[in-house]
Amino acid sequence: MNQYLNDPEYLFSILTALVKKNGGKITISKEDMAQVSKGDLIGMYYEPKTDNLILKEVEPEDMLQASSMVRDKKDEVYEN
Repeated sequence: MNQYLNDPEYLFSILTALVKKNGGKITISKEDMAQVSKGDLIGMYYEPKTDNLILKEVEPEDMLQASSMVRDKKDEVYEN
């Protein structure tokens, strides 16, 4: 999934889907933007049972745990 997060066209498609899902408009205020920090993490997951893409706020400690799991099990296949 990491390659998708580095693809501007894919990210723009996600933004487009979010705006359409929200009735065609999402307003992000200056205050909303000020609430975002470099420490905020968003995970992107694929749910094979539903064929859904899930964007979810992730706690830093959860991201570190997930990263170590991937490093420890390089040869295993993951859906997410």
